Amino acid sequence: MNFAILGAGSWGTTLANLLCENGHQVKIWAREAEVVEGINKQHRNPYFVTGLELSSKLVAVNRIEEALHNAEYALTSIPSGFLKPTLQEYGEELAGLKGIINVAKGFERGTGKRLSQVLCDIIRAEPESEKDIVASLSGPNLADEVGMKKLGASVVACHNEDLARAFQAGISNSYFRIYRQTDRTGVELGGTLKNIFAIGAGIVDGLDLGDNAKAAFLTRSLHELVRLGTALGGETQTFYGLAGLGDLMATTSSPLSRNHKLGQAIAQGKTLKEITEASKMVVEGVETAKIAAEWGKKLTLPLPITEELCRILFENCPPEIAAKHLMSRSLKSETD
Repeated sequence: MNFAILGAGSWGTTLANLLCENGHQVKIWAREAEVVEGINKQHRNPYFVTGLELSSKLVAVNRIEEALHNAEYALTSIPSGFLKPTLQEYGEELAGLKGIINVAKGFERGTGKRLSQVLCDIIRAEPESEKDIVASLSGPNLADEVGMKKLGASVVACHNEDLARAFQAGISNSYFRIYRQTDRTGVELGGTLKNIFAIGAGIVDGLDLGDNAKAAFLTRSLHELVRLGTALGGETQTFYGLAGLGDLMATTSSPLSRNHKLGQAIAQGKTLKEITEASKMVVEGVETAKIAAEWGKKLTLPLPITEELCRILFENCPPEIAAKHLMSRSLKSETD
């Protein structure tokens, strides 16, 4: 398979290297000249997954059209806020590919669209029509662990079974196993929404609230994720799979999770502005929390954890006060 990787962050770089190791031809597009030079000359990404020695077969370019030249498939790993502005002018080239697999997570700012919907807009394809060649990859896939070849699994979802099988076979190897799904909506939502609760889990850990509190937080977070995810069109069963519960478990407990790290930093007294200005990485859970809260209002869904996290992130509410708000809510049935 001949891949164009669009986006050279941690996950895009890791998957580009994995695909090279799997025997595919791979070109990766990076915005930064230093990243292009680092990958081509030192076989390292100087900004992301810096400890990963990259395949000498991996070629980095600084022009998207060069990455797409002769490509059969594209893998998009561009943060949600930059996806459409970055790829809008390449819709015709992308539409001519055999398939596009998106590995980024988040909603489009302003519209609340899932990223597969954004890509369908770019290639001018009605979702789930014959022209829809978009798949989504999600699951408990911390880039650093995959780069170290630690065992893991994820799920690829799209309406086209043949395309799902092609991506499944092309990405799977001895340490990274891919399952397939048809519920692209649920897979995307699971991978997107869990980032909100990873921030909250980081706050719980940062405040040293204990294991009982962490277990209760995660359980109620899953309940809230399923509530919003099904309201937005995902299937309940999907949220108890790799892209939902699996990803939630990984990102709410691992020190490698950037969302969890952000939550811990907030618990230690740092402001959102201080944290984001100190890192080149995009922490998707921040914007996702805001958009999810907006969806909750539109759909009249109670999302207490998301709402309190928004108060912490955007209204400077102290985390301890937000925790008190959650603990003092009116008593109710667990299924409510």
